[in-house]
Amino acid sequence: MKVLTSPFLNPFINLALEDYFLRSQDDLPILFFYVNRPCVVLGRFQNPWLETNLSYLVNNDIWLVRRQSGGGCVFHDEGNLNFSFITPSGTIDRTKHAELLKEAFKKADIHLTISPRNDLWLNDLAGIPKKISGSAYKQTKDASFHHGTFLVSSDLNKLEESLKHTLVPKSSKSISSVRSKVISLQEIHPGVEIKDVIDLVSHYLNTIPIELTGEYLSHPLVQDSFNQLIHWDWLWGETPLFELQNGLEVRKGIIQSTGKKFDRDSMRNELDQADVERFFPDFSEQHRSSNQIF
Repeated sequence: MKVLTSPFLNPFINLALEDYFLRSQDDLPILFFYVNRPCVVLGRFQNPWLETNLSYLVNNDIWLVRRQSGGGCVFHDEGNLNFSFITPSGTIDRTKHAELLKEAFKKADIHLTISPRNDLWLNDLAGIPKKISGSAYKQTKDASFHHGTFLVSSDLNKLEESLKHTLVPKSSKSISSVRSKVISLQEIHPGVEIKDVIDLVSHYLNTIPIELTGEYLSHPLVQDSFNQLIHWDWLWGETPLFELQNGLEVRKGIIQSTGKKFDRDSMRNELDQADVERFFPDFSEQHRSSNQIF
């Protein structure tokens, strides 16, 4: 299995690259590693108002992203390593990939356990198991990926604050995250860096990681995926149906009774000013910065 790494920290670029490998089936199977700038990544069928603290994200320059796979909401920063096993159709094996990572770490005397959900757990100093890696999956007709996070030295306080609710709807059709106590690798194994993790997994696979070059960014498949991921229709407009406590229903980002977008302008007369500011903080800096490569 070839191991590829991304030099980019932009989460929209890294997810677009992942989608490119999935759709093009280029050189599969591969293990793709990437690190993102601080961001919260929603599962495909999740509600950003329910899953995240939107004001906290804006105030702390933490981007909001919606990925193409299902599953729960996760926090990324430069202390978190993302992995993606991308394989030809029919060959994805969730347990196999978790076992592979577990065995690779075992070679470095780092002992992980695998949960029934194929997440990876590490015992804290008191011997209590905590989650260090969660994962999600996507399958197309031609290929599949199993991707996930691995907390090496992430800011767990920011993780906790980022994943608090902005609002609790009266009802929702979205997929809710399963919250677990988490731990970073450096809490138990100080000094281990992200590069060390990439190297130990690559060594276990008997290969040398290859860093991607910028030429991939000009590929039409990468550009198409990137443009979809940053667009309002995807990031906000893919939110499943939910109902506010005042009875207002919102489906795919649209208020059902008026046909208007569920945004700051349309809700000024429906909510008090404090709720308007809390529900619709200014993400314009993210939108401006997201087109920057690094």
